[in-house]
Amino acid sequence: MEKKNAKILLIDDNDVTREVLRVILRSEGYHVVGEATDGGSGLELALKLKPDLILLDIVMPKISGTEILPRIRELLPEARVLMVTANKDQDTITEVVKTGIHGYILKPFNAQKIINTVEAVVAKINR
Repeated sequence: MEKKNAKILLIDDNDVTREVLRVILRSEGYHVVGEATDGGSGLELALKLKPDLILLDIVMPKISGTEILPRIRELLPEARVLMVTANKDQDTITEVVKTGIHGYILKPFNAQKIINTVEAVVAKINR
C-alpha cells in the first residue's frame, strides 16, 4: 500500500501529542483521517472511518487505550495498531503486545522514529 493511501487515526488525550504526530505524518505524505481524545470516541471514529493504521495512546481519561484495544481488534481486524506511550514499563508493553498490536512508539518521541515505525507497519499492509 502506498503511504499516501494509508488512512491513519490518532487517538490520544494530549493535544500537543496529536498535533506533533499529525504534522510529522502529513509531512511524510500520510493521510490523517481523524483524531480522538479518548478511547470511547476513538472507537466510534475507528468504526466510522475504517483506518488502515491507528496510533493509540495507552493512558487516557474515561476509557484507556488498553480497554478499547480488544474491541478494535475484534471489530476492525484489518486495522494495524501502534501503541503510543510514555510508559517504559516492560510488563505494560508485553501486555499490549500480546493483544495484537503491530508495534509501539515511546514518548517523548522524535520524528524519525515515528516515520520509521509507521513506514514499517504500512509496508506490511496489503502484502
